[in-house]
Amino acid sequence: MIMQKPKLLHIALLLIAMTALHFIANLTGLYEQPIIWIDKVLHIMAGMAIAMLWFWFLQRKDKLSDNIPKIILASSAVGFVLLIAFLWEVAEFAFWKGLPEYANNLNLYSPTIFDVLSDIGSNLVGAIIFSILVIRKIKDEY
Repeated sequence: MIMQKPKLLHIALLLIAMTALHFIANLTGLYEQPIIWIDKVLHIMAGMAIAMLWFWFLQRKDKLSDNIPKIILASSAVGFVLLIAFLWEVAEFAFWKGLPEYANNLNLYSPTIFDVLSDIGSNLVGAIIFSILVIRKIKDEY
């Protein structure tokens, strides 16, 4: 199973788009709405970007991922995304507790455990979407 390697440029562009959307949401007040949907969109994008980075990492040396079963590829990507999502939420909490004025101004905090879990869940959705797309692409090649 040969899989096309994700390009670092595509990962970087996705992360730049996420950052731009975050600042646009800050400037336009999208984070102040009763339903903050933009946050979930950004976390789904982040989950996809981190999954892409994981697949890129697995493929950077001599087609390492060609010998890994699809289910292991997908589950390892999901696991990696969950780890990074958890670490991001811990960093956001530390930022919120250490520099609350900046965290509030930049909307980089999760005020409740529900928000933390829904952010991590949204990252998980992004990882699953990207993993399904990769597995389908591999399946279509054969």
